[in-house]
Amino acid sequence: MDPILPYIATAGAALGLLLVLTGRTMAARSSGGVVGLASLAWLFGMAGGLPGAAGDVAEHVFFLIFALTAVASAVQMIRQKRPVYSALFFVLVIMSVCGALVMLEAFFIAFALVIVYAGAILITYMFVLMLAQQASDSAHAGETPEYDRSPREPFAAVMVAGLVMATVVSAAFTGLGDLPPAAGAETRVQADAALLRSLPAQVQREASQAGVSLETEDIAQGVRVDGDQVLIDGVTEAGDPTTVHLTRPGNTSHVGWMLVASFPASLELAGVILLMAMFGAVVLARREIDHAERALARSAGRVAEDSESGQDA
Repeated sequence: MDPILPYIATAGAALGLLLVLTGRTMAARSSGGVVGLASLAWLFGMAGGLPGAAGDVAEHVFFLIFALTAVASAVQMIRQKRPVYSALFFVLVIMSVCGALVMLEAFFIAFALVIVYAGAILITYMFVLMLAQQASDSAHAGETPEYDRSPREPFAAVMVAGLVMATVVSAAFTGLGDLPPAAGAETRVQADAALLRSLPAQVQREASQAGVSLETEDIAQGVRVDGDQVLIDGVTEAGDPTTVHLTRPGNTSHVGWMLVASFPASLELAGVILLMAMFGAVVLARREIDHAERALARSAGRVAEDSESGQDA
């Protein structure tokens, strides 16, 4: 495959997006959509021949559906004139990306996207939407500010998006061949055992649930590997020696346990930052509402004074 072809497909996708954003007629915008989708389909077709690409046809089809849905929703998100519709298309983008991530077995990232973006970030957007000036209906679109009705810098936005996409394409088509091979079963079970050695409370809890007392107080030394199992020796309530088969963490559990075992301070700090961000959004929204109520009260007072003056006259 010619190495320049992925970049040509990327340029075609950027050109299609530019036509969608700046096209004055429906024909121009439709042509841009066709060019962009065709370029992306071409790019996905070339990506199918990369090392490590999925060999299952059904997996390819579903991944293509999720990817095209995400791209089409992203284009609609930046094209909508009403912010509420943009927020809804934003949720569709997140859900489509999460579907693709689930197919790649990146479950933790998929769940985190739903919780953070489709949850917390969308709530912040709703605060903005409540304060944004919107048209009362489609017949009075002029009530909406100009920056909400048309793209401000479409050429600069498309150029930045094209550069980012070209960087991703370059990394995908030139760097995948240099990646080390996937970890084997033995490496994975050793990693699970090392993680369990750093979580003695988890090991102790599993042993207690099985009704077993551990033979050693140094749990890190007691955890051992036997084939594809992680074991630790203990004693039953009757005093008989036994072995506890420890539960190996799955994909999502491994990430969660690793965060707790290796990055507890960072995890707590991230929670505090998110909490303060939520408080800040609430305070800002309340302050704007207070100002609006005061302005409305002053306006009502002036109307009452003008009415009384007219009656006196």
